[in-house]
Amino acid sequence: MNTLASLDRRLTVLADLVAQHPELPAPNVEICSVFTEQISMAFHESPGAFRQWLTALGVALHKVEGGAGATSAWLTALYEVDGITLKLTSYTRLDMAETGGAA
Repeated sequence: MNTLASLDRRLTVLADLVAQHPELPAPNVEICSVFTEQISMAFHESPGAFRQWLTALGVALHKVEGGAGATSAWLTALYEVDGITLKLTSYTRLDMAETGGAA
């Protein structure tokens, strides 16, 4: 069973990111009890914020993977900090006119 102490490394990484990059847009942050070596950061309808994070962390664009469904698209990048994987994901709704769907 995970305890609050198991969050310590991830919270430290998050606090260090805040100290190093206080100007970055705040993502939705998830610290899960299942994936104990990961912090998930989501950017909804904010691809510019996602790009700012990639630039600040020095993530190369060729490392970004993406996909699309019927109504949304996403981009994901993984970045490791002190043994903790940051999973950054940008979600964007697709305009039905652009996808050829009915209005």
